[in-house]
Order: sequence, then C-alpha cells, then structure tokens
Amino acid sequence: KHASSSSECQPIRRRLPSFAAAMAWGGRLLRLPLLPLLLLALLALPVSSEDALEATRPKYERVGGSVETVWQRPAGELRGIVFIAHGCMHQGTDIFSEVGPDGWRFDACSLSNFRRCLGLPEEVRLRHAARARGYLVMAVSGGKGVQSCWNMQEDTSRVAKAIEHVRQAEALPDTLPVFAIGASSGGAFVGRLAAPLSQGGLPNLQCIVPQNSGVGGVKNRGVPTLFVHMPKDKGTAGRVEEDLAELRKDGVRAEELRVEQKPITAALLEGCLSPEVAAKVAQAVRQANLLDEGGYLKKDARSRLWVLPVRRVLAGRSDDSLAPDESCLGELFNVAWAFHEFTSEHAEQMLDFCERAAPAGAGGAALLAGRAVGGSAAPKVWRRKAVEGLHP
Repeated sequence: KHASSSSECQPIRRRLPSFAAAMAWGGRLLRLPLLPLLLLALLALPVSSEDALEATRPKYERVGGSVETVWQRPAGELRGIVFIAHGCMHQGTDIFSEVGPDGWRFDACSLSNFRRCLGLPEEVRLRHAARARGYLVMAVSGGKGVQSCWNMQEDTSRVAKAIEHVRQAEALPDTLPVFAIGASSGGAFVGRLAAPLSQGGLPNLQCIVPQNSGVGGVKNRGVPTLFVHMPKDKGTAGRVEEDLAELRKDGVRAEELRVEQKPITAALLEGCLSPEVAAKVAQAVRQANLLDEGGYLKKDARSRLWVLPVRRVLAGRSDDSLAPDESCLGELFNVAWAFHEFTSEHAEQMLDFCERAAPAGAGGAALLAGRAVGGSAAPKVWRRKAVEGLHP
C-alpha cells in the first residue's frame, strides 16, 4: 500500500516547482514593466453577463454639444451600422421606448429635446429587425432637433459627425458599412448622403432606402437605392418613377417595393395593445361604420374619425394619447391607410437589398446575400406584434 501510494504521488511532486524556483520565476515577473502586466490581467478577467447586457443598452449623446444622437449595439457580432432618418414632426428618439420589457428605463429620454422617447411601433420593429441581423442602429434628430424636418444643406455634416462619434465610442472599424433608411423628409435626406464625397456625401455608405419620398434629382455617386413607397400617394409614386428611371440611366442599381392598404384587425393593433383590448378597438371601429366590407378604412386615417370610438374603448386601458405624430395607434392607423407613413413592412427585404449592395470585405467580412427583393405582397392578416427583448 505504502509503495503504491508513493508512486501515485510522485508525478504530482514533479509538477510542483521548488520554492526557490518559484521565487526566481516571480522575480523575473517583477522585472517586467508593470503596465503591460496590469493590462494582461484586466483582459483575462471574465466579462460578466451584466456588463455584456449593459454594452447593448441604448445610448444617448449630444455630439458636439448639439447633435442629438441615439444608438444601440446588437447582442452579437457587429456587421455594420443602420442609420434611421425620421420624417417631419419627429425626432431621432422616436426609435426607442422609455421602458424596456425587462423594466430597464432609458433615463436619457427625459433629458432629450422632446423630453420623451415615443417608441413608435414601426420604427421600433425596424430597429429590432436590424439588430437581430447584427447591425448597430442609430438615429439623429434633424433640423431644429425636435418635431422638425431635415435641413438638407447643414444636416449632412452633422450626421457624419454623429456617425463618427458612434464609431469611436464603440471602437468600430473605419471601414464598417453604413445603410441609411429614411422616411418622407428623411427619405429625401438619405438621398443627399449618397452624393459625391466632394459634395458632402457620407463615407462608407453602402445603400440608401428612401421611404415615401423621391431623392429630388440629387446626384448619386453610385450608391444602390431602394425606394419603399405607398402607391396611393400618387405624387410621391410619380417622383419615385422618375428617380428610378434617372438612376438606372446613370448605371445606379435602383429598385422599388410597394406598401398597400391593410385591413384594421386585432392582429394589426396588437403592436400597441394587449390582444383583448386590440380586439375591442377593432370592433369599435367597425361598429362606427368606418370600415368597408373587407375591413379597410373608408377614409384617410389622418381625418381622425377613428379617434372618438377608440378613445372610448381605451379609457383606463391604455395611456396612448392618440395625438398626431405621437400616438402608437395613430401610426398603425396611418400604416393601414397606406398613404404616407414610416413603415417596417419590408424590413427584411430592405436589409437584404443593402447586404447585396455591400462589397465583400466591407467591415472586415463579406455580408451575406439575402432573399430577392420583390414578390412581397402583404399577408392576408398583417401583424404588428410587439417584439420581445431585453431593451426598449
């Protein structure tokens, strides 16, 4: 037994250094520069789940003291930046909610230009879709900074500074591709970002997606362009047709996606309400004789005829103000009428288009090609289901 025990312990003794050897090794370490050793020690520390979660929380900054900027990293590997440009009467903070599903509060909302974050459903869904595919999503408050249209001359440089700030704050490579998606005034603005660099164009811009807007004949340096518009708005549809022809003539890859009218259903309204309340609201609108036999609005949602019956149902059930350009439900009713509103309907196709536009090697890795654009008719039951997640 004793011999066996001794032989089993022997290998362990050989692996243990002598006291003298350990002291000599420690002495050599002490002769190394202290700062590199500290850095190595810090790098070796495990990153806690709380730290990882905090890194993906929404962030807010007034870049240069005045350019209101919000952004949020994806949870996993980062593939690029998606810049969202709001429409008139809006601001960049609309893409975030004040409180997330896990109860985390975005305190910067109360300090923002608008003093609130509206968390409008279409903007939030687009943000979720982009982050799910590995993109940092950011927005800037254009024009006067609150409930404003974009300043087409001055805001291009302000956005460039904001994007550069986010790059540095998040330690991102200079070559990371940028996709720019904007609605209405924001759609025209992203057209300005595609101008030649010598004329104020945005560096590393790989695609633009103007929604419900033309690009006003602005010179495009070759940036692929996808128009997403609502054909019921015939004026915008005409401008899109002209811009498509002009861009294609200049050799720029240009395509379009159309967004059609949708019925008012409980499934649609669940983007803002619980299933039970959404069903009651849809029923109230029908009983008010505001829908045709197919469930479609008879008149423009901006006529506000739906507000009174909806307000009666919501009493004590929702804090939605129903105010124009601020209401969650108001945006969904506008989307249902499909005349001129921010939309996330083709979010995946927008990202597919931009990923095919980005060259291999952009940001250090080839972006995956997506599904073909087109063939994207709206489903029979259009859903605006809230996306679950850890962040507003």
